[in-house]
Parts: sequence; structure tokens; C-alpha cells
Amino acid sequence: MASAIAQQMMPNGNISKYCLVLPSTANISEEYPFFNTHPAIIVWTYLVGIFSVIGSAANLLVLTVVLLFSSLRKGVGILIPHLLVCHVAVCAVLCPLFLRAYTPKYLRPNACEECRYQEPFFLTLAYIINWSDTLLAINRFVAVLFPAKFALINRHLIQILAVMMSWCVVLLTTFPPMFDIWAVYRMSPSGVCTVVHTSKLAGFLASFHVCCPLLLLSISGVCIAVRLTVARPQIIPAMGAQVARSGPVGPPPAQTVWGGRQKRMSRMLLASFVCSLACQLPQFVWTLASYNSPRNPVVGAFLGLWALLQYGLIPMIYIIMNKDYQRKVAMLFCRSSASASHTQHSSFKPGLVVVQEDNSYARNNVHQ
Repeated sequence: MASAIAQQMMPNGNISKYCLVLPSTANISEEYPFFNTHPAIIVWTYLVGIFSVIGSAANLLVLTVVLLFSSLRKGVGILIPHLLVCHVAVCAVLCPLFLRAYTPKYLRPNACEECRYQEPFFLTLAYIINWSDTLLAINRFVAVLFPAKFALINRHLIQILAVMMSWCVVLLTTFPPMFDIWAVYRMSPSGVCTVVHTSKLAGFLASFHVCCPLLLLSISGVCIAVRLTVARPQIIPAMGAQVARSGPVGPPPAQTVWGGRQKRMSRMLLASFVCSLACQLPQFVWTLASYNSPRNPVVGAFLGLWALLQYGLIPMIYIIMNKDYQRKVAMLFCRSSASASHTQHSSFKPGLVVVQEDNSYARNNVHQ
């Protein structure tokens, strides 16, 4: 594959080696006009811009609430904050980079080197978010189906090690191609960054980061949905194994609150898993269906936008599906408004005093 790419490169010294299959003319947009002049792509740029703003605001809001209120982190630890930070990076950083790639009137050949840095950033975030969803799915899978074992994995050390391991495996896949090891990052003639695998190991790792999380997410989601719907499990086991039959029926009040919170958390995360699968599967199926045939870049752009929607929809699902999040968001706004009104009231009082003092001083001067 690498030799075929080398044969397709233009023998022009001004053309970067990171450009793929360049046409003979300097004006690339004349050969591939759709990405800069096609009406669908113009609409696409506006949609990406709107999504970037809304997604960034939604993720920052939920991330702030989760960090301020520790009760929202019970049962999931650092997994949800880590996922939201990755979402913010996609919405606030990656989407503007996408817009910048399609905004120029002409594609510059010397811009191909940007793919060395833009594509690994995109792939790293995409893979990490997939694994973060998978870690949350495993967390809920154990909490719902094996509640007695949930305390074993619901530890900060285990969660930190799992997140660090996922980062190491992902960086092992996306970082070496920056130096043309195992794979190469190149820019297509239409200005889209792509990765070309030059070894079987790179192809295996890329398939592993895409297929394995989707498979685990699907299996965990189905098992959680069936158990929550049919069996109605008690998420956290009863405190105290020996309970007299003549005693009060049902768990203690504190345990009822804890179990209810975990059930809401499980339903909320289950909805986020369904959203993630619904956004990723169309692009995944389309890529497999057109693997050995030419692909319509306009269709690919909109399927990519559909896949990006999950990063903005998931924080909204957290708020809509969980009343604990709704209460904390309301408390945050109440605190913010109360703080703003208190600041305004405090800053207004000295003004009254100053004005009264000035008037009395002027009045005394007049009498004198």
C-alpha cells in the first residue's frame, strides 16, 4: 500500500509528501469542487458550527454540575467527568478544526502536513470516547447484574487504572503513524485527512478500537435493558444479611435513596448507550458497505456529522433522564443568580451611602 501511494505522489518539489493522489493542476478545487461550493457542504458547515456551540455549552454545564456535587459521582467515580472532558474537546476544539478545513476557497498543497497532527487528535478522542462509554457500560453491567460484586470495581484506583490503560492502548495506535510507523496520515485531494495502514498490526488495532467497544456496549446495553425491564433488580444489595422475617419489609430509608439513585443512573446511562450506538452504527455500516468501492464524500460528511451528534446529545440525556441532575442544575442556577443579586446589592449599598454622604456634605456647606 505504501509503494502504491508513493507511485501516486506528484514529482513536484513544492508538493508535500503528506498529500494523496494530487491532480496535475495547482487548483485542486477545480478538480474537486463539491467540498467548497456544494450547497450541501455549505449547509454542513453551518450545522457543525451550531453543534459546536450547543455541544460545548451542554457538556460544560453538566461537567460543572458533576464536579461541584459529589453525589452525582457516586457509583461512577471519574468515568462520567472523564467522558465529558473528552466531549468538550471534540465540540470546542475538534469541530472548529473541521470547519477550518472546509472554509478556505482553495486547498493549499502545503496544508497536507496538518493531517499529521489533526488526524491523530481526532482518532485519539474518538477511540477514547468509545472506550469511556464501554467502561461505563461495564460499570452498569456489574451494578445491575452482579450487585454483590459491584463494590470490587467501584473503586477510584480501579477506575483510574482502567482509564490510563485505555489511553495507553489508544496512543499506541494513533501516535506512531505521526512518524510513519505502522500507518501514515495523509490528506486526500478533497482536503479530508485520512489514515492509510501500512501494516497488519495497524489495521488490527484500528478495528479493535472500533469493533470491540461497539460489541461490548451492545451486549451490556441489551443485558441491562432486559434486567431493568423484566427482573427489576435491586441495584445495591441489602445491608445486613440476617433480617428477621417479622421485621419491617423493604430496605432502610438510606438504602432506598441509594438504590433509587443507582437505578436512575443506570437508566440514564442506558439511554446514552442507545444514543451512542444509534449515532455510530450508520457510519460504521456505510464504511463496511463501501469498503472496496468509491464513496460519496458528501454522504460521508453528513454521516460523520450524525456520528458527532452523540457528543452533544449525551449531556442533554443526562439532564432529561435523571432528576438528580435536574435538581443540581437548578441549584447551580439558583446559586449563580443569588450570588449575582447579592453582589449587585452589595455594590449598590455603598453607592447609596456615598451619595447620602455627599448630599449631606453639600448641604452642610450650603448652610455654612
